[in-house]
Amino acid sequence: MAIKKEISLLPDAENPNSFGARFFKWLTTIGRWVIVVTEFIVIAAFISRFSLDRKNSDLSETVRQQQAILDSTKYFETEYASFQERLATIKEYYANQPEYDQQLLSLIESTPNNLVYDTLSIQKNSTNEIIATASLFAFNEDSIVDFISNLMLNPDIKTVEISKIEKKPKENNYTVLISLIFNIPKKS
Repeated sequence: MAIKKEISLLPDAENPNSFGARFFKWLTTIGRWVIVVTEFIVIAAFISRFSLDRKNSDLSETVRQQQAILDSTKYFETEYASFQERLATIKEYYANQPEYDQQLLSLIESTPNNLVYDTLSIQKNSTNEIIATASLFAFNEDSIVDFISNLMLNPDIKTVEISKIEKKPKENNYTVLISLIFNIPKKS
């Protein structure tokens, strides 16, 4: 009969200092702790996933709410920016605007009470002359004559040009279109 031989993967008990014996001893002690610690890390990562998912969903909801707030104020923001641009343009215009107060006062003093201005435009032309263009309504011819006489006698006005005097049928008023060139004011 054949002799029965046992096969053992463990090192021989007779030589505990051999490389195989030391490796298996290390594997069964330190290796076991490494595996246990690794499993704890994996379990902690798995459990922390639930809290991280909750935080992620809370942050996503917060971002959606803030995005909705931003979307709702977008129109207001564009209107506000447009308003600021218009204010800046108006401020710049008023800073660079020539002063026509003397010309307006002179024109008011020459205007009879029963004349009504429809439009009035005052500006400087390329030769730096101040030109006024007006459209007015008069209810009788005497008012027109008085107005033109007053303008011609006004020392602040250089020239008077009447573009149109018109009375339409079935209307009680006259339409007058007039252009004026003012004398350049003397600087004090």
